Amino acid sequence: MTLFSPHTVLRALGTSTAAVIAVVAFAGTALAQQPELAVNALAAEITTEADLAVAAYDVYIESEGLVDYVMYAKHRIATARLAARQLGYNEFLMIDAWSDASLGHQRAVLAAMTQIGVPYRSHASVEDEGFDCSGLTSYAWQASGVELNRISGDQIRAATRVDRDEASAGDLVHYPGHVMMYLGVGDAVVHSVNTGRTVEIDTISKTRVSRVTFGNPID
Repeated sequence: MTLFSPHTVLRALGTSTAAVIAVVAFAGTALAQQPELAVNALAAEITTEADLAVAAYDVYIESEGLVDYVMYAKHRIATARLAARQLGYNEFLMIDAWSDASLGHQRAVLAAMTQIGVPYRSHASVEDEGFDCSGLTSYAWQASGVELNRISGDQIRAATRVDRDEASAGDLVHYPGHVMMYLGVGDAVVHSVNTGRTVEIDTISKTRVSRVTFGNPID
């Protein structure tokens, strides 16, 4: 049986070793990026559904009609399902947590969700342009008609403290120097992370779980 070296095969194919190495390297990079691309695509779906949910919410609040509520609930549920999927959480638990929250809390959560992917920007709270951590929470709660202080520490001090087990989707989650919005399940939050990052669905850092404080801005 005749054995062919890799170089013999490459010559037969008319392809240089360097070209093949480049192709293999590109393929490896593409495969490595697939999970990130999938997350980015999912984030885009979340913001799309959140935008639809916000629009439907505003219509329902104006009309108080059953049909309009059903349309709102449809998009809220879809947003919750996608958020849970991104974190690997149980979709039904996330859906129930959002459904059990007050309408004001729901509207705040959805407002934050519409801004996923918007870059972190220090001292900013500008829709579709940039947020720091407290800028995002103040923006989200302003959508529910609640004005929050722009300082993260002041936001949690003004909120009514709640136990973790009783915290609702939309409640504030704070540790010194940073504030996030709780998503109602496990350690799930949405926040504007830090410089170089964006508004993201995330989980509370394991090193900070024991030090966070939960607060309800409207209780």
